[in-house]
Amino acid sequence: MSIKTLQLLRISWRKTSKSVGFSPSKSLSKKLGNLSRPCEYHQDSNIRHHSSSPIVPDLRDGDVDLIMQLPPRFLRLSSSGCYDHNTHQRIDINVDPIDGRLVQQRTNVEYAIKSISRNKHNDNYDVEFVDGYKSTVSMEWVQTQLDRLHINEQRNANDGISISQKMARIPWSNMKESELRLDLTNASSTVNEQNRGLAVSFRNIVLGSDHKQHSSHALKTLYQYGILLVTSTPTDDYGAGVAALSSVLSGAAIKTSPETSYLAHYRHCHEHEITPSPILPNATDGPFRTLYGGIWSTHSTEMPEGVSVADSAYGNEALPLHTDMTYYRDPPGLQILTMVSPADVGGESTFADGLAIAERMRKNHPDEFDVLCRTVRRYRSIDESTGWHLEGSGPVFNAIDRWQNYRRNGVDNIFDRANRWGAVVGIRHNDLDRLPDLPPLHATENDFVDGFYEELESAHSVLDNLLSSDEFRLVVALQPGETVVVSNHRCLHGRQSFLATKSPREVMGCYVSQDDLESRFRWMMKGHGTFQ
Repeated sequence: MSIKTLQLLRISWRKTSKSVGFSPSKSLSKKLGNLSRPCEYHQDSNIRHHSSSPIVPDLRDGDVDLIMQLPPRFLRLSSSGCYDHNTHQRIDINVDPIDGRLVQQRTNVEYAIKSISRNKHNDNYDVEFVDGYKSTVSMEWVQTQLDRLHINEQRNANDGISISQKMARIPWSNMKESELRLDLTNASSTVNEQNRGLAVSFRNIVLGSDHKQHSSHALKTLYQYGILLVTSTPTDDYGAGVAALSSVLSGAAIKTSPETSYLAHYRHCHEHEITPSPILPNATDGPFRTLYGGIWSTHSTEMPEGVSVADSAYGNEALPLHTDMTYYRDPPGLQILTMVSPADVGGESTFADGLAIAERMRKNHPDEFDVLCRTVRRYRSIDESTGWHLEGSGPVFNAIDRWQNYRRNGVDNIFDRANRWGAVVGIRHNDLDRLPDLPPLHATENDFVDGFYEELESAHSVLDNLLSSDEFRLVVALQPGETVVVSNHRCLHGRQSFLATKSPREVMGCYVSQDDLESRFRWMMKGHGTFQ
């Protein structure tokens, strides 16, 4: 291609990009409310027209009012015309097609809305801007965006339990082992108002003809309760079944290739009576690889050489309730625990709903709850034999900080301490891996430092009492082939001590990354949801 041809291509591209009209023409620091002129509602139509008069809310058409709560610039730039229909990447960013430089090009884009009208062919709405550009939005999409916009402005602390309008998270306590074992596919299986069936068979969720329906039920259950029991999981296939189960709950929703999906691979091998493999070199879903490998076992003699066994899980002492991989920057989203061989005496598994405990502290101990939300803790894992040194940090309760949004916009704090925190979206807690706490930077006065530690000790005393309470502890004697899947950002797990015998207690399992879990959940929710 000649230089002249390249120059003509660049000139042609610049003319085209100017006509598209998406480059920013005003400072990004300008408030969104000033980027467009307001509209008014005409009583004789379902249209809002461009006007210089103030917006007049009309209670007869709530949908239009909801749409108008979103910034016009956001509505326009979210239009399908701004995205490639195949890759879903933005195409409204002006990039030089030859050297890839971003082109800062001023255009006279008008983001003001001229009209909003109901689509004649469906329940969506057509949005027309003053320059004639048109976009179509669904109310489901609008509501999802409004949830994100107002997430920091929940009306009170009790609104903090769920951030999704489509599905509520359900904190649980006083759960019995018998409740965990109820089949979740039986709609009538309810023990009390708080819980429903939480169990599904491995065959139904992995091998059944309606496995997709069962996997949707499982994902919803994990979101709502943070815990799921899978029965009859194979334990004699070197972890291939566990890998397939992790595939059900992670990665791409369309699983057709046996080379890239553990679920498709397992189903293919079962259909053709082939031994499945626990390792797929080109897999795009399934187990999240950590220092313990992909599929791990607490029976250290069965672990491949080179993987880490530097963890108290490889002993037989009792383990306090905790979340896993606190020393990772981004801990895994799911923990999958399959009982291969239970102990002869002891070794029962323990679980607790961290969300329920957080909400109890928010209600009854707001000062201590505040401390565990705002204090960043450090966690560490070191393995001298394999050369691992991992460190991660974060608060015990990762809650939405309502103050942060207002500080960012130059508004004075309007929340008191009790109402500062919104939804709790994550739990990070493991006393065995937690490092000693340092006071805040530049804290030099002894009284302040002493107060810092006294607050932490008081908060931990409350947390420890709740974690030790029978009200929040679920004790389960897992049998061979029973698998518990827990949301690692919500549910804590532990175990009771056991006696070492000739047939030691062995648990096999793996992790699923939070990103892979989020993707699988969003696809099921058609893009309208997040696994938090």
